[in-house]
Amino acid sequence: MRQLAQKLSCEFSYENLEELLIRKNRDFTVLRQRLYDLEENLNEIFPIEQAYKFAEVKLKDNVQFIVFVTKTNEPLTERRSKKKQYEVAKGLLGTSFVNAGLFIFHDEEGNFRFSLVYRISQGTRAEFSYYKRFTFYVSPNLTNKTFINQIDKYDFQTFENIKFIFSVEPVTKEFYQEIANWYFWAIKNVHFPEDAEKEPNGRNIAVIRLITRIIFIWFMKERKLIPNELFDEKNLIDILKDFHPSNDNYYKAILQNLFFATLNTRQEERRFRSDKRGYKGYNTDFGNHNVYRYEYLFKNSEEAIEKYFLPIPFLNGGLFECLDYKSKNKEERKYIDGFTDLKKYQPQVPNYLFFAEEEIVDLSEDYNDKKYRRTKVKGLIKILSQYNFTIDDNEPDDVEIALDPELLGKVFENLLASYNPETATTARKATGSYYTPREIVDYMVDESLKEYFKTHIPIEEKELNKLFEKEDSTNPFDIETTIKLINLIDALRIVDPAVGSGAFPMRVLSRLVFLLHKLDPDNSQWKKIQIDGILKSVKDPILQKELINQVEKRFKEKNPDYGRKLYLIEKCIYGVDIQQIAVEIAKLRFFISLLVDEAIDFDKKDENYGIEPLPNLDFKIMQGNSLISSFYGICFKEELASKYIIAHVDKGHKQVISEFKELKSQYQNEPDVTKKQDLRRKIDEKIVQIFEEKLSIYLSRIKEIEDRAKRLAKREDRDTYIKEQKEELFKKMGFDLEKAKKDLIAYTDARKEKDFFLWDIYFAEVFAEKDGFDIVIGNPPHGADISKYKDYVESNFKF
Repeated sequence: MRQLAQKLSCEFSYENLEELLIRKNRDFTVLRQRLYDLEENLNEIFPIEQAYKFAEVKLKDNVQFIVFVTKTNEPLTERRSKKKQYEVAKGLLGTSFVNAGLFIFHDEEGNFRFSLVYRISQGTRAEFSYYKRFTFYVSPNLTNKTFINQIDKYDFQTFENIKFIFSVEPVTKEFYQEIANWYFWAIKNVHFPEDAEKEPNGRNIAVIRLITRIIFIWFMKERKLIPNELFDEKNLIDILKDFHPSNDNYYKAILQNLFFATLNTRQEERRFRSDKRGYKGYNTDFGNHNVYRYEYLFKNSEEAIEKYFLPIPFLNGGLFECLDYKSKNKEERKYIDGFTDLKKYQPQVPNYLFFAEEEIVDLSEDYNDKKYRRTKVKGLIKILSQYNFTIDDNEPDDVEIALDPELLGKVFENLLASYNPETATTARKATGSYYTPREIVDYMVDESLKEYFKTHIPIEEKELNKLFEKEDSTNPFDIETTIKLINLIDALRIVDPAVGSGAFPMRVLSRLVFLLHKLDPDNSQWKKIQIDGILKSVKDPILQKELINQVEKRFKEKNPDYGRKLYLIEKCIYGVDIQQIAVEIAKLRFFISLLVDEAIDFDKKDENYGIEPLPNLDFKIMQGNSLISSFYGICFKEELASKYIIAHVDKGHKQVISEFKELKSQYQNEPDVTKKQDLRRKIDEKIVQIFEEKLSIYLSRIKEIEDRAKRLAKREDRDTYIKEQKEELFKKMGFDLEKAKKDLIAYTDARKEKDFFLWDIYFAEVFAEKDGFDIVIGNPPHGADISKYKDYVESNFKF
């Protein structure tokens, strides 16, 4: 049976399909009935050549089952006409008076979509029914392991068996098990720079970071943005010197150069590090992570870079920003990634961890289970090569039997559960790591959004529920209410204070995109809101015109959902997590979501293939302990301060917040490395300024100093007096303002993990605009040990 599935995947033909169906269930009646009327109707939706009612059978559990086959007139890709084909399948089931069927769409080249579609009835009325689709995308150019394995597991005798074949859970479980085995094997065989290793569970985190970076790269490869040759052993032998299993040149020469010097650097600026020497004899590119390294590891470095690396698009977004850094306040360097020519700081990741065919290792201690004494493991690239990946997040009613971007979150959450960030134990309960089931996430997101809408406008519950229904594509509201709802979406500020791998924010994004599509299918109102926002907030006429042109171009050239997603991510969605690695993965998921809807044009090589640099989300998804709002013993809760002092501070505060918001907006959309660094410095300065202003809310003595300073005639005298008096006051209090400011800058530099989070400083624009977030959504840290925060919580929060 396995041979038949493999034969069909390699060579699609009606004869091979018929043979497979008969072998699966001998009761199948093969019809091959040409549907001429249907062909005519379908050609109005998407180009087809032929449509057949191919076969039918009554299954042993009394389900009438039908098989339709359609040949398209255009090449079939993973995404092309996918939604239209789903609508066709639902229509065909309805007109055939059956509840389930197999729908196969194929092209001339042997690519085909193999879908199970069935209706689920709720009650006795047809309008309460809904459909589900489960799909394999199969191509002779892919390994199709998932399709072949699943088809081989069960026959087609019962509908339950067929549903098992089209179940994604076993595939995901099998993949995770292979990744978990690799993870425990890798931890024993890698070494990262000392600075990374000495952090709590530093090696574990470094390996998880490596896995997530490579999985993201793999999704890029699915979009043909990274060449397959960089993952092909036979090709790598011709690229690298001494490419053998025990060497570690693949990770350094290929992956590190890909991560840091390619994806994070514009194509025209890519080059190898200079040989010139400068200050104190340092190489002029010392500490520059945007240049290629390890030239000596290539057989022909210039040829390899030009052929395989230069064509890869620039992505930006801090996506693969090297974590090695030099402190701003002192001559301190830290090597976390180890992207350097100094060998003592370089990582060691052997080639066999990527390309080993199969090895037997003892993982019994890692799993605390003797049955893992002889565990089969293989290289990470070998594992990834066996599976089908889809770049779209699966929906509950439309599932691709492949590994989707949500997998990143699941892998992360499960690997995170393998250790405690504080005690290195293997108890999930200790960290509070928990991957919330998709159904619960969906429910919480939908109900929160509904309550938000109902809070702001009078709206009928029935109509609101209809807006959220996927089966009904119509907008139930009049123009006036529709515009109000779109404006409410634009004004929405939502945060997940324990973002984890981004499950809640990603679902929020998905649902808001869906709602906008229903309310504003051509994006006319959504675009108008973005342009109106620029006209209102940007005073410089030249910059204003430039930004408006950018908005117009995005909506004209990109896929419709791109403009929806981009502005929702930039304006509406925030997140915090206590672990930096979680923040990185949540950002990755947003980036994948944007890449999915990029209108890639491979003819525009000189224009980055039409791909817009990804936004910088450093000040939208941030690291910190969202439970703790105190810094240097001061709790930043404005309700503790007198109304008079708040009013006093707010007068000058509005301008500072406005400038802060504008700087964050500029930083978010700035792809240039140097300009980003300058904007980050200015943002740091604003954070310190806001911090100092907030201090005056809690320290009324500062107000007295400022009042006394008003008696001095000259401004420079007033400033000097305030500075000297503040220093004296803080000295008496035992509060080191300068140290606090330096630490604050170090924290915002994302290099030093915070055990606190100053909500109304880091997200000051939200608290200034609307006194906080509209929706705070997320899952509590189930079972997490928060006893050490007990006193703080009890003294600062009311119950």
